[in-house]
Amino acid sequence: MRAYIAVAGALLFAACYHGPSIYTFDPVRRPTGVDADLRLEKQRVSGELLEVQDSALIVLTDSKRVVSVPLRAIRAGLFAKLGTLLIEGWEPHSALAKLRSFSRFPFGLTPELRARLLAAYGQTELEVVR
Repeated sequence: MRAYIAVAGALLFAACYHGPSIYTFDPVRRPTGVDADLRLEKQRVSGELLEVQDSALIVLTDSKRVVSVPLRAIRAGLFAKLGTLLIEGWEPHSALAKLRSFSRFPFGLTPELRARLLAAYGQTELEVVR
């Protein structure tokens, strides 16, 4: 009898869902990108992930600047509820594919939309962070 209870308990536990919930994960609940914490060689960039490009991430920093962070400059990239997806020396292609769907603009920024976004934050061009 105890074996049946143990097996039933193990099956019930295995059926429980683990991971981010759609009720607490901001990119699912509102039109924002996932929070990014990017560690570079000499500085750190934190903010909302706006766009994922093949060679850079576009981020709206906590200080409300729209910046481009080249992938080659990123030592480690931690993303809210997704974990560390970018690590220096690892191939970034699978991480970029996953991150793209969690950015605010998963299909990319058109030149017109980029200009409007930059104007909204008082900028005329992206600031490149190295």
